[in-house]
Formats: sequence, structure tokens, C-alpha cells
Amino acid sequence: MPIIISAPHAQTKITDKKMRKRFALSDYQIWKCSDPFTSKLKQFNCAKYIQIAKTHRLVCDFNRPPNEKAFHDKDFFGNKVFKKGEQFKKKEQKENLEKYWHPYHNKLKKKILKLDSKTKDKATLIIDFHNTSGDHPLTKQHQYMPSIVISNLGKQNTGRSNKNHTSISAKNLQFFQNSIKQHLPLSVEINEIFHGGYNTLWFHELSHELKTKTKIYALQLEYNLDHVFNPLSKRLDNKALRTLHQGLNKAIQELFEKLNK
Repeated sequence: MPIIISAPHAQTKITDKKMRKRFALSDYQIWKCSDPFTSKLKQFNCAKYIQIAKTHRLVCDFNRPPNEKAFHDKDFFGNKVFKKGEQFKKKEQKENLEKYWHPYHNKLKKKILKLDSKTKDKATLIIDFHNTSGDHPLTKQHQYMPSIVISNLGKQNTGRSNKNHTSISAKNLQFFQNSIKQHLPLSVEINEIFHGGYNTLWFHELSHELKTKTKIYALQLEYNLDHVFNPLSKRLDNKALRTLHQGLNKAIQELFEKLNK
């Protein structure tokens, strides 16, 4: 089954020690700017390929376009990311894009083509996998993170198409929503706060660019980190994480089977 999971914000640390000194944020604040535990995906046995980012999003954000928008000045709480005068200059931004962003996406392209050439299935399904905590508002309207949000670039609640094409149909996204609910006792919203990031659109456009024989379906999946990580004790609930991933794995399998009918 050509199912791919991409975790573009999985890295929780600035691994380059020299670069780390330029950041004003504490280690925990940097950790909060990532999608913690999205590297722990062993329950997702439905996936033929899983790609986990090894570069922190504050060094180069893989879910943003390959330009100045891939770099952040402030964290989720409005704190300045860099020490005074230590921001990436334009030349450094370009170098980081070449060193980190393009290799990440080019590797995904190669894996998609490889799976496409070997499969007899009609579909390729790509999940861009994320999480965020519920301790900060995500919009100007002070909306907080729901339990789970699935996104296809479409309209809120329904997933129906806006002026642009959706990355997976509203009917299939609603099927996925119901499937998750059957396997997990959590609410699932469609395009609530998150409508699908840069990668969702990028994946959607790859069928045409790569001329794949399978049709590429893509969606962004974001869950509330507080379901698996206690913000007070700062401890991971491994059982909750395992239960969450097992339920999502089953729902992804069911969605893929539907796409191939």
C-alpha cells in the first residue's frame, strides 16, 4: 500500500551547537516550537514509508514555501526566536533552504515515484503529521487546539472545495473523520483553525508534476499534544500515545482501502 507519512516538525532540538547559541529561546521553548513525539510512529504499520524531519522548524520550516516564509522571528507565545542581531541573513536563509528544505522534499518525491512504480493500487495516500498543545491561542480570535483536526485545503466543517482544488474530496475526508471517531473517543474537526499547510498543497500538485500513474491524495492531520503529554508534570503518557496512534493507523488503512475501490 503506497501510504506515506511525513513528520516535518518532528525534530525537537537545535542540534548544531554553534547555531544554538544564536537562539534566545530556552531548550523547553524550542521543544514547544516542534511537534514532539511525531518521530515515534512505530504503530503506523499501514505506512510503506515514513519520513521524519531531522532539522528543527526554527532552522528551516519544511511546511512553508522555500523562501523567507520558511523562517520564524517569534514563537507561538510571541517570544523572539533569536538573540539581538543573530537572525538568519538572506544568504543564510538561502543556504538553509538548499541544505535542509530541498533535500527533505526531493527525498519525498523520489519515494513517491518509487512506490508508484511498484504498486498495482490506484491511489497514493500522504499524511502530513503534526501536533500542537492547547496552552496557547492559535488564531486572532483566540481559538485553541481541538482534539484532532484533519485538513484538505477546503471549507471549514465540510471539506468542500473553495476556489482552489482540495487535496482529497470532502466525501473522503468526512469518511476519514467518521473512521477516526469509531476508533478513538475524541472529537475530529475538519479544517478547523488548520486548513492544510504548504505541504498539503505541494503533495496535491505532485501528481501532475511527477506524472504518477496513481492518483495522489493528501491531508494534514494535527492532534492536541495535551492528550499524550501532561503540561504540568511534563511527562509523556506512553499508553495514550500508543492508543492514539493505533486508532489513527486503523483509520488511515480504512481510508486507503476506500480510495482504492
